[in-house]
Formats: sequence, structure tokens, C-alpha cells
Amino acid sequence: MKGIWALIKSIGKFIQGLGSLAVGLFVLIILAVAIGVNQPEKLPNVPDGAVLVLAPSGVIVEQTALPDPFAAALPQYNNQPPQVSIHDITTALKRAKSDDRIAALAILTDSLWGAGPSHLHTIAGAIGDFKESGKKVYAISTAYSQSAYLLAAQADKVYLNPAGNVLLSGYGSYPIYFKSMLDKIGATVNVFRVGTYKAAVEPFIRDDMSPAAKEANLAFLGGLWDQYTSSVENARNMEAGAIQASFENLATDFAAVNGNFGEYAKQQNLVDELAARITWRDALAEEFGYNDNGSSFNQIHYRSYLSATQGMRETSKNKIAVITAQGNIVMGEGPVQVAAAETIVDYIRSARENSNTKAIVLRVDSPGGSAFASELIRQELAVAQEQGIKVIASMGPVAASGGYWISATADEIWAAPSTITGSIGIFGMLPTYENTLDKIGVHSDGVGTTPLASGFSPTRALNDTTKMLIQGSIENGYDEFLSLVARGRNMSKEDVDKIAQGRVWIGETAKELGLVDHLGGFDDAVKAAAAAAGVDDYEVAFYREKIDPFDQLLLDMLNSTVGIDGIGNGQTSTITKLLQKTEGLQESVEFLTTLNDPQNRYVVCMTCEVRQ
Repeated sequence: MKGIWALIKSIGKFIQGLGSLAVGLFVLIILAVAIGVNQPEKLPNVPDGAVLVLAPSGVIVEQTALPDPFAAALPQYNNQPPQVSIHDITTALKRAKSDDRIAALAILTDSLWGAGPSHLHTIAGAIGDFKESGKKVYAISTAYSQSAYLLAAQADKVYLNPAGNVLLSGYGSYPIYFKSMLDKIGATVNVFRVGTYKAAVEPFIRDDMSPAAKEANLAFLGGLWDQYTSSVENARNMEAGAIQASFENLATDFAAVNGNFGEYAKQQNLVDELAARITWRDALAEEFGYNDNGSSFNQIHYRSYLSATQGMRETSKNKIAVITAQGNIVMGEGPVQVAAAETIVDYIRSARENSNTKAIVLRVDSPGGSAFASELIRQELAVAQEQGIKVIASMGPVAASGGYWISATADEIWAAPSTITGSIGIFGMLPTYENTLDKIGVHSDGVGTTPLASGFSPTRALNDTTKMLIQGSIENGYDEFLSLVARGRNMSKEDVDKIAQGRVWIGETAKELGLVDHLGGFDDAVKAAAAAAGVDDYEVAFYREKIDPFDQLLLDMLNSTVGIDGIGNGQTSTITKLLQKTEGLQESVEFLTTLNDPQNRYVVCMTCEVRQ
């Protein structure tokens, strides 16, 4: 008995010790945080004559996810792709243009994971605007992906490592189709849709892309490719059509340089010099001086520069509220990675109830999602308009289907020429598994008081009454979509229907069709919002998720210094094409888990994401 009691006491002391350890660790964290709070913030210094290093590390997005202090402390266990704010990049370039301390710009894209076409063209335009100051721009990457090269092409001089490459492959859309697999497991995919070109459900009912989808996809991808090649050709002083023509002689020209990618890029006038890192380091150091420790040229990373120039922000009591809808549109609340209806509605309500809000800019980068959630967001914007607040929609890389739904009744719609939009259509999809269960000897049977008692059971085939209700709801939803577009764009429903049918358009074409009012970027939309509100003096106020104060303190402790001492430090490795495809497949699967519309009606474009 004494032995048992001793064992119990030992266990008790062990548990007590764990508790004391936890309390001790908690006290240490609190003390460390307290010390951190009392320390003045140390901002980086902007050296005179410095080269601003634009080195985006990750995927370029509208809004970055909130940082996780524990992921920051243990980065080796964090497999999420890093994110970069498009607004941080453009703001840094805008400030640096008129900053006499910045002498030049160096573009380093080795850690760029990808970006939507309109984000790339926006950054390219910002680089071009920077060059108008007379300051030189250099591209100094080891190799260039298609996305990265659009930025590099804007430089006055493009360096490429002799072992590197510039691979321009064009734009393509090659979804994965599941019909045969679903047939093998006996799944019945019940599809209800309206729109000739509404191809979102095709992967579940076909093994290939339909002719209608091929027609629509090739049209908008061709438009994006024309914009890409034109931008590069203009920047590199090439003849119009030179890039597309190069594919005709690709085999011959590549063989002529013995399969050397670097030599081929130089032959095609894509780069100016093949040089190892030490070469361009020394060249820039000779022109702009060395950094403090003499290890590289005089430089400042753009993120450090943003921190150092916080005082250059404009302030005013007049606010242009920016509400961002990014990612799949879903019901409920959620983080910035998704356009969660309740979260966005709360932001809109807060903005319209703020007496300093003079206008709202709805910034959209979304392929759509729940029709119900989309309508909730649009309704709250309509309330703001009823209060006399102008609403300007600004379309980013994608504003299709539900992304267009929430924009349709704005006072003005602005889109980039390369925005992917339209996809005005609707569908419902309910898979049932009665045949799958039959294969393994499992069956469902019973009774109900109405035809709908078992109408939505995944274990039973849909009956005719259920199918009639769903199809009727989908047709009603399409009519509702047409009606709100017609009302918002001052068009007839018949004219909207002709350009709807689920077809995808690029912004340039959407402008011609009347689906958008103006072509321009985010800054253009903000200026339009201020003009509509009749204010000249204003400040942009982003409504976004705020980091927990305790998390922020932990992050400040982990990141006690701001900036990068030299190029190469703090960079993440570039992922391969295979990994990019894997990420895309994972995103597609995860998207299916977010389909939470209470009426099972979806306005979504699953082929609208184009990242290269």
C-alpha cells in the first residue's frame, strides 16, 4: 500500500513540476515582452545614394495573412508559402521615386513564387514610373520565371547568371478531370447549371475540356499573352510579335547555341549580360559605393525602406475606405485568405458608420464562391450607397462570377486590362453515393412523410422533386444575376445574357462589352473614389484583420532588427514547377471544402486563377 501511495505522490510532484515549469515559462515570456515594450523601436537607416532592392519573397497577393509568431520561431516546420503585399511594393517604388537618398533600383526575383497577371503589370508599371525620375533600374536575378521576367524586362540592364535561364512558355489552362475515377467508385454527380460556358463543374462530369470551354479559355488566355508579350517587347525595344515568332524557330535557334539556355536568352535579346553574382555586385558597388561592411553594394531592401519612411505617409481626416474581398467567397467569418461574408459585411458596416468615410473602394481578387454570401456582401454595399457613400469597385487579378456579383452594382467599376472577370453564370452540384455503397454491399432504405424527406441524402439517388427544386433555384439565381448586372451597368437583361453564359473575359474586353466602366489600377480607383466624394485631401484606410497585440510583441522580439544586410540573406528558395502544380491541386481540393452555400448555389470560376 505504501508503495502505491509513494507512486501516487511521485506522479503528483511530477505534475506539479510541469505546472511550475509552465508558470515559469509564462513569467519569462511576460518579462521579455515587458522589456520589449520599453525598448524604443529601432528603424533602419536609408543610406545616401543607396540602391533600393526589390526582392519579393513569396506569392504576391492583395492582403497578406497575419504572421504566426510560432511559425516565425520555427520556420523549418512551416510549409505555407510566404506572401507579399502588392501595395507594399508599389508604395515603396512610389516613395523611392522622389527620395534623393535612393539612387537606383535593383530587381531580384529569385524568390518570387508567382503573381496574377494584373499584379505583375501593376508592378511593371510602377517600375516604369520610377524610371521617369531618371534613376537607373537593374535586374540581377540568377534566372527568370515567366512572371519574374515581365518585371526584369523593365530594367535598363538585365543580368543573367551563365547557368541560368529565361523560360517563356505562354499561358495555359489544363485542369484535372475526375469523371472516370468517380465512375469507378460509383459516385453520381448531380449537376445543375445555367450558362453555355460555365465550365466550373466540367472536371466532375467530363474527362476532357468541352469545346465551349476551350473556345472561351483560349480567348482570354490569348488576350493575356498578347498583353504580356507587348509589354516585354516595348520594354526591350523588340519588334512587335518577336516573342511569338521566336517559337517558330525555337528548335533551330536552341540547337545553334548547343542547348545553352543563357546564350539562347542573350541571342533572343531577353538579357544584356551573362554574369555571375560577383560581376554585378562589383559593377553596382563601383557605381553606387559599398555598404558599411564592404560585402556588397550600397543598398536597402524595400521592406526596410518602407519601415524607414513611415513618416512619408499622407494623413487626413477624410478617409477613402478600402474593403478587400480576396479568395473564395464563403459564408460566415474567416481570415484574409478567404472572402468571408460576415467578416466583409462587418468591415463595410464599420466604414459606412464612420463619419470620416467619404467613399468606399471594394478591392476584389476573387473567383467567386457562394451565391448567398456574394449577395450578402453586395447588399451591405447597397446600404452604404443609400447613405450617400459612393462605392467604387477595383478589380485585381481576378473578379469573376461571385467576384463580379459583388461588384456589379457599384457606382463605378475599374479593372486592369489583364483582370480576369465575367463568368456570369451559376451552378449547383450534389454528389450522391448510392452506387458506391452498393459496390461494398451497403444500402439505404426507409420511409418519409414528403418527397423531400430523403431528397438531399448522399446515400440515395436524387428524386425528380428534388431535381426540379434545385434546377428551378439555379435558373432563378441566374435570372437574379442577370438582373443585378443589368441594373448596375444600365443594360437590358437580354444584352447581359448575350455576354454572360458563364463566359470569362479579360478586363480589356470587358470594358468594350460594358461590364466595366474604366481601365486602371488600384490608385486610379482610389482617385476616382475621392473625385466622386468631392474631396481633394484624403487618406486611404484599409479595413483588415488586426494582429493580436501579444502575437505582435512576440514577433517584435523574434525580429529585433529590420532589414537585410545583403542580397541573399533572408530569402526563400524558388519552388519548382512540380511543387507549384502540387500547391495548385491542393488549393483546388481545399476550395471544394469551402463550398458552404445554404442553397447549394455557386457563382465561381475554377479556371480563372492564372499564376505563372
